[in-house]
Amino acid sequence: MSAQPESIVAARRIDSLRTPPFSLEAEQAVLGGLMLSPIAWDSVADRLVESDFFRRDHQLIFRAIGELAAKGQPRDAVTLGEWFESYQLVEQVGGTRYVLEIAASTPSAANVVAYADIVREKSVLRQLIDAGHDIAGQAFNPEGRDSRELIEHAEQQVFRIAETGARGRQGFVSVRQATVDAFTLLQQRFEHKGAVTGISTGFTDLDHMTAGLQPGDLIILAARPSMGKCLSSDAEIVLQDGSVETIGNLCARREGIVSTLRDDFRLDSASPSNYVDDGIKPVFEVTTRLGRRVQSTLPHPFLTLEGWKRLDELGVGDFVAVPRRLPTFGTGTMRECEAKLLAYLIGDGGLTGSTPKFTNNNVEIADDFAVAVREFGGVTLRSSESRPDMAASWRISRDQTSVGASRQAFADRLGEALDASSAPARHLASAAGVSAASITHWRQVKCVPAPATFARPCRVLAVEPQEVAPGGIDAARSNVQNPLTVWLESHGLAGHSAHTKHVPAAVFRLERNLVALFLNRLFATDGWATLLASGQSQLGYASVSERLARQVQHLLLRFGVVAKLRHRWVRCRDSRRTSWQLDITDAGSIETFINEIGIHGKQASVDAVSKAIAGRRRQTSVDLIPVGIWKRIEAAKGSMSWAELAHRAGVNDSNPHPHRRALSRGQLARYAMALGDRELADIAGSDVLWDRIESIEPRGERQVYDLTIPDTHNFIANDICVHNTALALNIAESAAIKSKRAVAVFSMEMSASQLAMRLISSLGRINQQHLRTGDLEDADWPRINTAITMLADAKIFIDDTPSLSPMDLRSRARRLKREHDLGLIVIDYMQLMVVPGNKENRATEISEISRSLKALARELGVPVIALSQLNRSVEQRTDKKPVMSDLRESGSIEQDADLIMFIYRDEYYNQDSASKGIAEILIGKQRNGPTGQVKLRFFGEYTKFENLGNDNYEGRFE
Repeated sequence: MSAQPESIVAARRIDSLRTPPFSLEAEQAVLGGLMLSPIAWDSVADRLVESDFFRRDHQLIFRAIGELAAKGQPRDAVTLGEWFESYQLVEQVGGTRYVLEIAASTPSAANVVAYADIVREKSVLRQLIDAGHDIAGQAFNPEGRDSRELIEHAEQQVFRIAETGARGRQGFVSVRQATVDAFTLLQQRFEHKGAVTGISTGFTDLDHMTAGLQPGDLIILAARPSMGKCLSSDAEIVLQDGSVETIGNLCARREGIVSTLRDDFRLDSASPSNYVDDGIKPVFEVTTRLGRRVQSTLPHPFLTLEGWKRLDELGVGDFVAVPRRLPTFGTGTMRECEAKLLAYLIGDGGLTGSTPKFTNNNVEIADDFAVAVREFGGVTLRSSESRPDMAASWRISRDQTSVGASRQAFADRLGEALDASSAPARHLASAAGVSAASITHWRQVKCVPAPATFARPCRVLAVEPQEVAPGGIDAARSNVQNPLTVWLESHGLAGHSAHTKHVPAAVFRLERNLVALFLNRLFATDGWATLLASGQSQLGYASVSERLARQVQHLLLRFGVVAKLRHRWVRCRDSRRTSWQLDITDAGSIETFINEIGIHGKQASVDAVSKAIAGRRRQTSVDLIPVGIWKRIEAAKGSMSWAELAHRAGVNDSNPHPHRRALSRGQLARYAMALGDRELADIAGSDVLWDRIESIEPRGERQVYDLTIPDTHNFIANDICVHNTALALNIAESAAIKSKRAVAVFSMEMSASQLAMRLISSLGRINQQHLRTGDLEDADWPRINTAITMLADAKIFIDDTPSLSPMDLRSRARRLKREHDLGLIVIDYMQLMVVPGNKENRATEISEISRSLKALARELGVPVIALSQLNRSVEQRTDKKPVMSDLRESGSIEQDADLIMFIYRDEYYNQDSASKGIAEILIGKQRNGPTGQVKLRFFGEYTKFENLGNDNYEGRFE
């Protein structure tokens, strides 16, 4: 780093010798006044906070006064002394003598407000000095950040000081002034003769109820979250029956129950309410430390400790949620011998030849394989390699000795059926369309009918085919294919080399015990249990087939076994070849594997690992809560010291090293219990673990799909947790085109071009799907041109910057207000906004956002429409119409909003609805008007709302 200018270095040296601005006398006078007067606290509580005091002892005294005031107790020197004694803080305030001196040296509390303003002013100056030093330091050492990021950081610091500096300055307004303002407004409304007094929505009945959108109002428009966050078509999703489907196939089939994550970080199941084909878009591949991969578009959100974040907000090193168990099993069955054979032949089988082959040196495994072959039936083992320097190998051929037995059984049962019918053989031959000689040959065990012919005599004799040929007629034929090969073909395995082997679809639908049996025998071939040189226990599995390795990783996850997948190069003779290795090192996962799965033929190694983990203290490097959790702990503890928190949590170390190291689940659970924090407890006991992003790579354009999941709006794809405007845009159209006012649209979910396309569709009445695919007719082009001409003259300004902060949005809106006659602001949607540096939970962040939007509406004197999501409770009721409590993070939003509207379409839930094409606008709150409902016509193909053409509002004042 280059040397700093001498003038700045000198200035800093001088600053270090200066005492930061503060007034000892003013601080003492404020504290003394608060002790002398029982009502003084009410005058300064909204002007000062603890950190406004410069001296530490003064901060503690102010805190004590505040706590006593909150309890309604006296705030004199005696009660303060007892408070300091109870918290063992007497020495930190210089003893009770100093408190008595402050009280004695303050003659009166009459001027306490003036003294408080002095203290506050000095505090603001100190904050400015600190911010200036921080800004200068970051400019000298940007650490890879560009000037734009540094300027934004500087603006945030100064703006935060400006906001807190204005605390308590507004005060009261006399009723005389308030009535003058009210009379002026009344005159304006009288001149309109009851017409719309604000910005018209463009909908007659809605305007009737609201008198238009009023300047300074915050309007919340809540509906289901929009779609447009997509996954590549080959993303795999586990269904409730255990089967694994690509999202492309699932959207084509349009049915299935998937896994989803609730707000309490627990897994649940849900049926998608919509299946979205979103065309071809650029996708990016996310790879995590555990080796999990998924391809998605940049807007697709992933779950982080700070909430759902779009992929374009994430980078290498960030942690995202992945399931730590996915206990989904089917009800499918197969014979145990079949489950074993699938595993053995996938692991050590040769499947490219006409005859399947098995190679293994372990005698116990070879014997078990032979038993499974015998139980399968119709095949026999033939040794094909027995040289000492080569592994033992067997070919599985058709058992010709069983053909004669099956043929004899067929002849006997056919004869019994003929005897029971009392009809002559020639009658059977004629009715079945075969020769009498054929029936004679069948009964003499000379031959058997072909499969196509076999069904006809069975129908004539009125018997089921399996009664005559229990093993199937093919078992009695000498020129049919090896039944094991046929069976492997049915599972899609025949002909596959080691690099393309995979787990058949049927295995994913099996019962739990059969999946465990399959994994047990699969690990018997290419798996291991070992103690590393470091003393660490490890289970592992390796394959040259990436697909197979990923499938095994997923099947282990169903048991709660977390395995890390990594790519390796292994030496093979004189060359190297690629390999995919699964490592299981987490003690809990190893114990689960041993108890529920095991490895046949390698019991001694498994026992050694089991003994090793039983004698060691449980540790994990896999399932840890990232360092970012300390922000939530710090917010939850408030002013409590770290030492006190450690004591309450039963942590031996009085310094838990906050913000420096990740936490185990047990440690976080103890902190959550000590703080009584439900959210921290949910994270500690969650069904997810936090996996580090290792890479994000572009993968070109792919066909993409999405699912709409009610309530939770997320689902599990590739074993990673992933997430899933029209009325507001129609109102923006009306304001810009009919009212000739400028409209600002902040779209954090859709790009400017996508919004423009939606406006063209709405104004020109052109099917959106046709616009998206370019499948347009000649009659569409004049309407497109007309819509574009109308939009060219409209003052609609679109900002599609993702994840805007309230400060950024405010500065851009102010600029637009100065440059144009801004009449309306639309925000899509408020849950996508962020508050940089927020250290508290999401509800607190939303509260700050809603307050900022309300302040913006009042400052600029324009209505602000903010779209908001609904929480999952609406889907759990029989009546799906939204109510106020359905707003996500509803408390602060409901408090700050002047008008809250919900959109409800009955046909969305009821396919046979009598209200098809009708949307109900439900007004849940209107600060200065009635609540009720308005009905509008909805055209889904244009995403356009229109008046019904008659009086359709039902309003009431509350």
